[in-house]
Amino acid sequence: MLPKPKKPTKTALLTFNKEAKNLSDLKTEISSTLITDRNLWLSYDEDARIERLIIKDEDEDQLSFENHCCYELKDFFDLPADNEMDMEALAYEEPYLWFCGSMSLKRNSPDEEDTIEKQLEALQELKLDENRFSLGCIPCLQKDGNFQLFKEADYKGEKITAKMMRGGSKSSELHNALLADEHLKDFMRIPCKDNGFDIEGLAVCDSRILIGLRGPVLNGYAVILEIWCDSLNNELIMQQRKGESKLYRKHFIDLNGKGIRELNCFPNGDLYILAGPTMDLDGTISLYKIEGGLEDNYASVVHHPERLFDVARGTEIERGEDKAEGVAFLNEKEIIITYDSPQQKRLIGDNKVAMDVFDL
Repeated sequence: MLPKPKKPTKTALLTFNKEAKNLSDLKTEISSTLITDRNLWLSYDEDARIERLIIKDEDEDQLSFENHCCYELKDFFDLPADNEMDMEALAYEEPYLWFCGSMSLKRNSPDEEDTIEKQLEALQELKLDENRFSLGCIPCLQKDGNFQLFKEADYKGEKITAKMMRGGSKSSELHNALLADEHLKDFMRIPCKDNGFDIEGLAVCDSRILIGLRGPVLNGYAVILEIWCDSLNNELIMQQRKGESKLYRKHFIDLNGKGIRELNCFPNGDLYILAGPTMDLDGTISLYKIEGGLEDNYASVVHHPERLFDVARGTEIERGEDKAEGVAFLNEKEIIITYDSPQQKRLIGDNKVAMDVFDL
C-alpha cells in the first residue's frame, strides 16, 4: 500500500480547566471526538466522564476551544463500579449524545523493575473493568446557546431521559449475544490489543447504531456491528429486525488489515472511518469513506472503501506517539483529528494541547 499523506491546514488549540480532575491524563489520552454546532465533545480513557469545550476564536491558522466543562457519568446513571469506563466512542443524533465503552478485557503489562517471575505473572493476568460494558445515550439539547447534557428533558412535548443498555457489571446484552456468533465468539475472551474484541467507533444514523471494532480484524477485514434499540424503564433493549435471525447485523470492511478507531456518519449518509493498527504497535492510520454508507441488510462486505489520506505512518514519529483516535466534522469540508499520546510539542503550558484540522 503506497503512502497517501496529507498535511493539516490549521491547528485546533484545546484549553482545559486548570482545576480539572486528571488533567494530565485528559490532555494525553483523548479517545473520541464529537462536534455539535460550536461545541466540541471529548472522552478519554482513564475515567467515566464526557468533556465539553466551546469554539471561541477562529482564524486562518488556528481554531481555539475553551470554556471547558465536564459531565460525570455517575450523575446520570448508577454505574456498576467506581473505575474507568474506557469510553472509546461518542456519537450524536438528535436529541441524544451516545457513548460506548470498549467492552473489552485487558492484559497487564510487565514492569521491567520486577523479577522475571512477576513479569511473566503480569503478562498472564487479565482484568475486567465493569464500566467498560456500558453503552448509553443522554439527552443533549441546546440551552443558552450551547448543547448541554440532561438526565431528563422535555423534547417536542415528550419527556426524554438518560438510558443505558441492559446488562450487568461483566457483560452487556450486546456482548452476551456475540458470545455465540460464528465470526466473533472465539475473540470475545481475548483481550484488546491482542486482536480480541474491542469497540472504538460509534455512529448513529436514522436510528441505526453502528459500532466499529478495533478488533478483531478477520483476514484483513474490520467489523462494524449494527443494532437497533428500544427503551423500557430507562434501559436500552436490542430489537431484532423483521425477517432477520439475530439481534445485530455484521458489516465487514476491507481496511488493508487495520481496525476501526472512529466512525462518523455525515448527514448525506456517507460513512467515514478512521482506521489503524488493532495491536499495540505503530503503523499507518488512515481516513476512509464509504459513499452512501452501509447497505441496509442483515450483513454486507465492503471490498473497496475509498482511502482519503493517511494521518500518520508508524515510524515517521516517535514510538507510540500521535495515535489518531478521534475525528469529527467542523463543517462540510473540514475535520478535526485528535490524538492519544500526543507528541511533546503539542502540549502547551499546563492545560493546553494542539490537535489538527484537515481540509477534505
